[in-house]
Amino acid sequence: MRCSLVCALFLATTVAGCSKSEYVPDITLTHARPIIDATAEFHDVYPAPALISGKESFGVTGPDAKQVPPYVLADRVEEELLEAFDQAGVFSQITTFDPQPDLILTGRINALREHYRPYIWTKIPYVETVAEFLDMKTHVSSGEADFTLFILRRSGELVGTYRGVSSFKESFNPTGEMPPGTRLNRALSEAVQQIQDKILRDAHLRTVASR
Repeated sequence: MRCSLVCALFLATTVAGCSKSEYVPDITLTHARPIIDATAEFHDVYPAPALISGKESFGVTGPDAKQVPPYVLADRVEEELLEAFDQAGVFSQITTFDPQPDLILTGRINALREHYRPYIWTKIPYVETVAEFLDMKTHVSSGEADFTLFILRRSGELVGTYRGVSSFKESFNPTGEMPPGTRLNRALSEAVQQIQDKILRDAHLRTVASR
C-alpha cells in the first residue's frame, strides 16, 4: 500500500514537471472614441498559408511550450478579436450573424510567433552562477504579430484593408511574472490597436457605414 502511494506520488510529480502550457491569445484595446455607427458581422480569421504548412512558426515555441494546431489557434484569435472589438466598442454592434449587417469583417493572420528560450551559453556548467553574479540576462524571447483586417459591404465589395504589425526581441531573467506568450499577446494587442486606430480615422468607412 505504502509502495503504491509512493509510486503514485512520484508519477504525479513527474507528469506535472513535464507538462507544457498552451498559448492562449489575449487582446487588450483602448475604448473606441468615436465608435463606428454600424452593425458589423464578423466572419472567419484565416492563418496565412505559410503558417498552415509549417513553413513559418505559429504560436509560441520553446522548452515549456505546447504546440497548438494552426486552425485551432486561428479560431482562438478570432474569438478573442471579436470579444476585444466588442468590449472596446469599435462598432455600435458586432456579431457573428445579422440578417442585414451594415459591414462584413474578416481577417488574415500574417504572422503570430514567439520563440522563448534560454541562451545556449547557459548550458555550460556553472555559468549560471557567474551570470547571476554579473546580473546577466539568461533568456531571450523574440517574435512578431502581423494581422490584416478586411471590411466589406454586405454585397462583398471591399471597403478597406487595415494592417497592424508589432515585433519584439527581449533579453531577461525569468521571474514568473511574464511567462511564455505574454510578450506575444502584448505584440498582438499593439497590432490590433493599430488596426482599431486606422478604422476610427477612416472617413470613407464612416460614410459607407452611415448609408
